[in-house]
Amino acid sequence: MSEPRPVSITGLSILTALGRGPEAQLASTAAFTEVERFDTGNRRVHHAATAVDVGTLEEELDLAIANACGQAGVDRSTTPLLLALHTAPSRDFGQRRVYTSACVSASTAVADAATLIRTGRADRIVVAAGYLVEPHQYALFDAGRALSDDGFVRPFSLNRRGTLLGDGVAAVVLQAGEGLAELAGWARAGDAHHPCQPAPDGRGLATAIQAALRKANLPPDAIAYINANATGTNYSDAAEAAALNAVFANSPPVSSTKAVHGHALEASGLVELVVTVQALRDGKLPVNAGLLAPDPDCALDLILDAPQPAGSPYGMTLNSAFGGANTALVVRAG
Repeated sequence: MSEPRPVSITGLSILTALGRGPEAQLASTAAFTEVERFDTGNRRVHHAATAVDVGTLEEELDLAIANACGQAGVDRSTTPLLLALHTAPSRDFGQRRVYTSACVSASTAVADAATLIRTGRADRIVVAAGYLVEPHQYALFDAGRALSDDGFVRPFSLNRRGTLLGDGVAAVVLQAGEGLAELAGWARAGDAHHPCQPAPDGRGLATAIQAALRKANLPPDAIAYINANATGTNYSDAAEAAALNAVFANSPPVSSTKAVHGHALEASGLVELVVTVQALRDGKLPVNAGLLAPDPDCALDLILDAPQPAGSPYGMTLNSAFGGANTALVVRAG
């Protein structure tokens, strides 16, 4: 049996309300403004993180795929494509598969692509994902009172009030060999607890974190940064903190970048992977914006006030979704 092959990220592209390109994503100031893209007059909440000068979702996906493939120096017409979207696109991108598994869609696609490459069943794969804030999902989250009514997302904060949606379109090229960063480990696990709420002890997410570390052949203390799933909702943030404290004897630096770019739903896993890679490459760990006061149920080493230097090249990005789905991706800066 052949040795598992290293899996690297060789091209990446991203758009959020913070701007275009990975370098724009490390801002510490939240991008939430009143929504002008559609009428929110009959909604409880009126804020989101929407980008300016954007095309349609399919136009932005096409551009992201082209940019990532161009940076990687690969022919997109001969590179398999995995897509993460809320629904299948009307345009045929030539995708092999469309992932619609809620907020772990993109990270699940990345894990599948990495498995195919590591085991020699593919040499390269492009993974793309996108969500542009639109009225239907906005209305659903607003009606469910999941959206923050004070205009901010406050991960792990006492008195946090919910999440806010945000534009996010991203693409990465994964290849065997060396690249901008290595995808060192990945894993998925379920809670089997509740259709919407996570297990309070975070057991599903803790299982995913431990399995990703084993695949990467790393001890917990090798991780210098965690880009948390934390959405600013009460149950989810507390469960994630419980999972992290169950795995890590001493919490590594933690932040949730949803506090600045918002929640991109199906695309969030890929958006946050790109942000994590850029943060590790720059050695500049982003802040956990919006904190009002420490929450004793979320006792973590949060990055506050200013970006923090990275203590090692290894980081982890976490995502969770309704239905108790959890993913963990371990990356090493190239």
